[in-house]
Amino acid sequence: MKHQFILRENVLTDNVLEIPTKGYIFKGGYIAIIKENVYLNAWQDRETVKKFRKENSLRKYLHKNYKDCEYLDDLDFTGTCLE
Repeated sequence: MKHQFILRENVLTDNVLEIPTKGYIFKGGYIAIIKENVYLNAWQDRETVKKFRKENSLRKYLHKNYKDCEYLDDLDFTGTCLE
C-alpha cells in the first residue's frame, strides 16, 4: 500500500509523491518516489521518475523544485514510513 500526495496539478497529468505505508519500503530500498510530468504536446506529457532512499534528500528536492507549493510544509506523513 502506498500514500499519494499531489505536488502540482498540470493540464493532462499531475506530479505525484508516493510514499509507502509505515513498516514498508519500495523495492530497491526507496522510501519515496516522485512522478513528474512535463508537457510534451497537446495529447501527452513526458513522465520522469525520481526515487529517494533518504528523507533528507527528498526534503531538499521538494524545497528546491516545489517552492510554489504552499502546503509543502504541512504535508501529513502520518501512517507512512516517514512518520
